[in-house]
Amino acid sequence: MTANDPKRTGVRFPLRIKLWLFAGVLSVAHLLGVGWAALALTRASIETSQRELQVAIIANVATKVGQQFRAAQDALDLLGRTLTDDTLTEDARISLASTLVASNESLDNAVVFDANGALITPIVEDAAERLETPTTLQAALRETADREGLAAAEVSSTALGPRVLIVVPMRADDQVTGYAASLTSLAPIQDAVEAQADAHFTDPRSAMYIVDAGRRYVAHSDPESAASLASADHEPALADLEIASIVGRMAGAAEFESAAGDAMVGTVVGLPTRGWAVVAQIPDEVAYAPVYALRRVIGLAVAVAIAIALVSSLLLARHLTSPLNKLSDFARAIARREYDTQVTVQTSDELALLGDVMVRAAADLQTTEQQLLAEEAIRTDLRRYLPGELVDKVVRREQSMDLGGERRSITVLFADVVAFTPLTQQRAPEEVVEILNELFTIVTEIVFRHGGTVDKFIGDCVMAVWGAPTEMEDHAAAALEAAEEITSWLEAGNARWKERYGATVELAIGINSGPAVVGNIGSDSRMEYTAIGDTVNVAARLEAIARPMQILVTEQTMTAAGDGFSFARAGERVLTEGEAAVSLWELVG
Repeated sequence: MTANDPKRTGVRFPLRIKLWLFAGVLSVAHLLGVGWAALALTRASIETSQRELQVAIIANVATKVGQQFRAAQDALDLLGRTLTDDTLTEDARISLASTLVASNESLDNAVVFDANGALITPIVEDAAERLETPTTLQAALRETADREGLAAAEVSSTALGPRVLIVVPMRADDQVTGYAASLTSLAPIQDAVEAQADAHFTDPRSAMYIVDAGRRYVAHSDPESAASLASADHEPALADLEIASIVGRMAGAAEFESAAGDAMVGTVVGLPTRGWAVVAQIPDEVAYAPVYALRRVIGLAVAVAIAIALVSSLLLARHLTSPLNKLSDFARAIARREYDTQVTVQTSDELALLGDVMVRAAADLQTTEQQLLAEEAIRTDLRRYLPGELVDKVVRREQSMDLGGERRSITVLFADVVAFTPLTQQRAPEEVVEILNELFTIVTEIVFRHGGTVDKFIGDCVMAVWGAPTEMEDHAAAALEAAEEITSWLEAGNARWKERYGATVELAIGINSGPAVVGNIGSDSRMEYTAIGDTVNVAARLEAIARPMQILVTEQTMTAAGDGFSFARAGERVLTEGEAAVSLWELVG
C-alpha cells in the first residue's frame, strides 16, 4: 500500500485478542514471580538470622575480652591499694603484693613504677620467669592511666605468647604516687575465640579473629596466626576500614570474596573498651544452604514451565514477528532518510494500522525535512548579514520588526586596521581582500566566543556590541577579554601573513560602555538592527586616536569590567566638541 491508499479506520482482528490468547502462557511468569519472591523472602530471613548469629557470637567474645581486662584492672587496683597502704611496713606490702599476684588467675606478673615511670620492683611468678618486663613506663601510658584509670599498650610478642601491658595508677590522698602494670596474657581470649569458632563454624574455610588497631591478629580460630601476631591487611572483610573509627559499634555486615576466592559472609564489630575489632566470617554456601536448596527446586519448576511456554508461544511468535520485522526494517529505512520506501502489513490488526501510519509519517517527515533544510539554508545566508542571535529571534517570531529601539546598557568595540591605505597601495587588491576576510573571520569568531555581536563592517573597521540583542551583566568584561584575545591572535596571524604576503596588520581598538538605543533603524522597506548614541560615538573616537595595537577604554568601561584587568592611565581628551574632557585608560597586560 502507498500513502495515497484509503486510510484504515477499523481493526477486524484486534491485537488485544491475540494477547488474550497468549495469557495462558503468561501464567508461567506468575509462577516465576511467586517462586523468586519466596526465594527472596527466604534469603532475607536467613540473612537476618545469620547476621544475628554472628553478632551474638561476637558479643560472647567481646564479653570475654571485657572480662579479661576488667579482671586484670581489678587485680592491679587491689595490688596498688596494697602497695600504698601506710598501715603496713614496706616488707609486708611487698610480701602481700607477691601473694596477690600468685593467687590471682588474671596475673602471673606485676611491675611497680614510681610516679615518673621509673621501675621500683617487678613481681613475677616462676611460671612467667621468661617474661622480659619493662624497666620504664612510657609517658603516654602514664597520662592515659591518670586520665582514664586504665591504660593498655599495643599487643606485643613475648616468650609466653602475645601479651598486652595493662597499667593502673596507684593513688594516695588523691595523688598519683606510682603505677601498677602487668603483661597480661591473651590466652583466655584466644581460648574464647577458638571455643566459639569450634561451636559454630564447622567449615574449615570459616574463621573468627580479633585484630588490633595495627591490623594484627591478636586472637584467631587458627592459633598460629594469633601466636605470631600476623598482619591481617589481606583480609577482605577489613578492606578500607579504620579500626579506630568503629569503636563500640558494628562496622558492617557484608558479602565479599576471600583471598582464596570463596564467597563469604562476614560481620565486623568494634570492641567498646579497646581499639580492637572482632570479625566472624563463613562461606556463603554454608550460611545460605537452605536458600540454595530452595533455588534448585524453584529452578526445576521454572525450567519445566519455560519449556511449556516456549512451545506454546512459538506459533504466535512466528505470526507476530513477521509484520514486526517489516515495521522494524521500515523504521530503519526512515532513520536512514529513505522516505520512498514502502511497507505492507496484511494482519488486519493494530500492526496493519501502524504500518499505514508509519507510511504517512514518512511522507510527512520527508516534507518537513525539506522545509527545515530550506529554512536552515536561508538562516545561514541571513547570518552573513545580520547577527546570529537576531536571526534566530526573527525566525522564532520573538523579534519585533517595528522601527525604533530601546535604551540598554551596552559595551561597544571598534577595531580598525591601522595604515590601511598604504597596504592597499602596496599589495594587489586580491591579497588585501584575502587578508581582510581572514582577519574579520577570526575577529568575528572571537567576538562570538565572548558573547558579543558583530554589528557591522565599515571598510577596514569592525564594530561589535555586547549587551544587545541579548542582555549581559558582564558585557564590559567580556568585551575587554575579546579585545585582549584579538591582539594576542594578531601575533600568530601576522607571522603567517608576513611569510605569505610580506605584510602585517595592526589594529587600533576603542571600547566604551554606557547607555545606548538598540533596535531597528531605517525604513519600512530596509532596516538595520544596530546601536546608536553617544556611547557608540565615543567608542569610535577612541579607535580613531588609539595607536597601533593599543586598546583604549573609558573610565566607565574600566569601572564596569571590575577586577581581573590591568590598566595604564592614558590622559584626558576632548572627544566631542563642546563636551568636557574624558579620562582615558589603556588596557595592558
